[in-house]
Amino acid sequence: MGGWAVHLKATYLQVKFYIWGVILLILLGRLADLIVSLSISSGGGTRLSDGNMLILILPFIAIVLPLSYYKRIVHLGASREHYFKGLQLVFIVWAAAIALLNCLWYGLEVNVLRNYMNTIDLIEAFHWDSFGLAGSFVYQTAFYLMVMALLCMLVSGSYHPGGWLLWALLLAAIPVGTAIASLRVHVVSFFQALLFNDSLALGVGFNLLLYSVFTAGGWLFTRGRRH
Repeated sequence: MGGWAVHLKATYLQVKFYIWGVILLILLGRLADLIVSLSISSGGGTRLSDGNMLILILPFIAIVLPLSYYKRIVHLGASREHYFKGLQLVFIVWAAAIALLNCLWYGLEVNVLRNYMNTIDLIEAFHWDSFGLAGSFVYQTAFYLMVMALLCMLVSGSYHPGGWLLWALLLAAIPVGTAIASLRVHVVSFFQALLFNDSLALGVGFNLLLYSVFTAGGWLFTRGRRH
């Protein structure tokens, strides 16, 4: 357990600037909203939940750690396998923590805050609330893990020609898949299965399957990484 605790502490120190930067931006944004609403005496429109804004922490973790933490820990003598396993633990802890905070915030929002403001929460937008508190937590955690593993794989592969190819395919797939009508149907079906799945087991399973694929890809790039 001591080794895992060291991983968590060391990675937090690497990304704490970004974590607190996101929190500060949220607080400043809400302060600006308050000032504007007091100035114009308006109820304001619908806005994204504050709890959802914390999700921005996760991409920073998935991008910054493969860039900076890898060099630091490998230069200190740790193996690539040790680094990568520690990274997955960090991803799991942060994904679960943000998912839990979102679930708790959503309960506060629905029962209290919406009496005073209009907000939209991703838990509602993706219909995860239909699975209850525990189901919503599990679905969110699986989705966040999948996204973090994808970003980690892409960043880890930026030092390898295969990674450049993945970047090119991903960047090309987005405009092509949305521009061609016959492909657009499959793109919509993919995101429905990923985010709007009516079955908790299938939705979580699909996300975890992609997480496993992206984690394997990230390990292949990390194993052959030299810098």
